Amino acid sequence: MPDQGRGVLFLDELNAAPPLVQAACYQLILDRRLGEYVLPDGWSIIAAGNRETDRAVTHRMPSALANRFAHLDFEVDVDEWLDWAQEYRISPEVSAFVRFRPNLLHAFDPARDDRAFPTPRSWSFVSEAMKGINSQFPELEFIAGMVGQGAATEFCGFLKIFRSLPDPDELLEAPETADVPEDPATLYAVCELLSARTSLDNLSRVMAYARRLPPEFSVLLIRDAARTNRDIVFTPEFNRWATANADVLL
Repeated sequence: MPDQGRGVLFLDELNAAPPLVQAACYQLILDRRLGEYVLPDGWSIIAAGNRETDRAVTHRMPSALANRFAHLDFEVDVDEWLDWAQEYRISPEVSAFVRFRPNLLHAFDPARDDRAFPTPRSWSFVSEAMKGINSQFPELEFIAGMVGQGAATEFCGFLKIFRSLPDPDELLEAPETADVPEDPATLYAVCELLSARTSLDNLSRVMAYARRLPPEFSVLLIRDAARTNRDIVFTPEFNRWATANADVLL
């Protein structure tokens, strides 16, 4: 237990503990002490756990302990997860698919007995698996073992679109004349690929292609490119694009 400094004392899966173990936290949570031990003033106490309705391993929190906390329910946010995915190098195939089918980022139904189902955690497993797959197309059952049969079927179908895309460098060789897909799934995939390739050296060509995209996909491409390479935000090309798309950005 800390005796100096500042920080967070994180009690993870608190309600997975039996009630008698949870009761041992009464004094710690309310009085910030355990017997002779006193938690320093610079420390905050946070606990986390699954809801009883999630059918995870939980015990009902004693009312006396529950009353010592402020309770917040967290929901999955697709945009926040995609920001995280970009920072932690989640595979572009997975990120593009989640953009295309955001409802499948988290599709857990506690009323069903599925062993595998889509969650942010399981999609990160798929991303890691994609890095170790030698063939272009993974086995459907392998992906289904992580995110469930329905999500895996859709993902593998999307993957065929993703794998059939032209090389991004070929698109940027002739941005004014290269094909612009009409299918939304293909547009999501193209934006994912191009945003990862954008640099100061090819920014003018990326912008030329972005101007030919439907406005919402143009914004998606350049916004993600800016997250990958912040330097492009300070260029004249970016400022001109932002001015031209101000109505969409707002």
